[in-house]
Amino acid sequence: MIALVLGIVLCIFAAPTLASAPASQPSPEADVELICHTDNPKDCYPKVFQPTDEFQVVHDDQELPHGLHVRLNMSNGKKEAKINVPDEGNPALEGLPVDQAVVVVDQQQQEDPQIPRGAPAYEPIGKIKEPEGEDFVGKPFFTAMKMLKAGETGQGKELDDALEGMEELSHDIYYGLKVTEDAAVLKALFCMMADSDVVYPADITPRDHQAAAILGAALQNNAAALKEITKQWPGLMEGQCPSNSKSLKESFYTPLVPAHVPSSLSTKTLASTAKAKVGAINGLIKSDVIRDEFLKNDGMKLLLEVLVPEGKEWDTTQRKVGQLVLDTFLDEDMGAKLGQWPRTERDSDAKCRVFETSTGEGCWDYHVARILKENKRDSGHWSRDLHDRLAALRKSGKVPPRVEL
Repeated sequence: MIALVLGIVLCIFAAPTLASAPASQPSPEADVELICHTDNPKDCYPKVFQPTDEFQVVHDDQELPHGLHVRLNMSNGKKEAKINVPDEGNPALEGLPVDQAVVVVDQQQQEDPQIPRGAPAYEPIGKIKEPEGEDFVGKPFFTAMKMLKAGETGQGKELDDALEGMEELSHDIYYGLKVTEDAAVLKALFCMMADSDVVYPADITPRDHQAAAILGAALQNNAAALKEITKQWPGLMEGQCPSNSKSLKESFYTPLVPAHVPSSLSTKTLASTAKAKVGAINGLIKSDVIRDEFLKNDGMKLLLEVLVPEGKEWDTTQRKVGQLVLDTFLDEDMGAKLGQWPRTERDSDAKCRVFETSTGEGCWDYHVARILKENKRDSGHWSRDLHDRLAALRKSGKVPPRVEL
């Protein structure tokens, strides 16, 4: 009887002690894979973390099952986890006051600020600063500017050297703008570009080539220069070149491939000069005003004439023409506005084979197809893209359709 009473008393006092024992990861079963860093079995723990209802330390090399409640213990910096209980409150926050204030959120402001009525238009170009410390480097440029403005365009090595230096610097937006700001210099360059009758020694770059290269360089990626030349364009075209009685407008639309070529002028030089002139035209027709006038004056015929000659010497020049047409009129990804060109229906192949009618605007399809056929083994040839886009545009109905061949 006494033994029974003592047993009951011991059970009563032992119960609180067992209940107060701290929670720990349950003892792993025999088939659970363990991680052991020492020979002491007490230091081993399961490879896959075994959660309980209370937070336990997670070892760095343990794998965590999905769906657990994981936290970082800020007092010791260790990661802890337990079985996740949805909507479980945080005991640490119990008893703290709750702010029930109402916050009024302002409506989201428009991304674009309101522009006051009558405000001047935003000018994205900004002021172009003069290069510093380039007096010596810029000397040929300003020498050429001075000679062109004074009309000193006769024979002489000094001007040839100055033009070469001018071309090199015209790629810079400052110098490019300087070229287009001076009406007298612009007029001299356009007149020089149109004068292809002068014969130069083989070691000298023809001046019509140099003038075209300067204009093309000045307009390349130079919005300020393009804006300036667009502003001067009407008055510029009304001018007259001193070497002939033609207006500058008439001289500008002179064929890029001369009908009468001096025997001393090589095909390579002729093609190279035509390429420089195509580059100048490419820069000019980025202006909406100049492009509209170029189309109205049948300027595309000048470019088509470059596709007529055959021979490897013309490959790069013809590719430049093809790229100009793609970027300006056919490829929307490059900024082209579809529907501006072509302005006529496609001519028959028979008509385009005749010399007198071979460069009509309706013969673009024929000459591009001919060049494509000659380069059919080259899958990346420019003529393929131009041919396909031109055909697709005619089929779309946005331009005059092709005629029956």
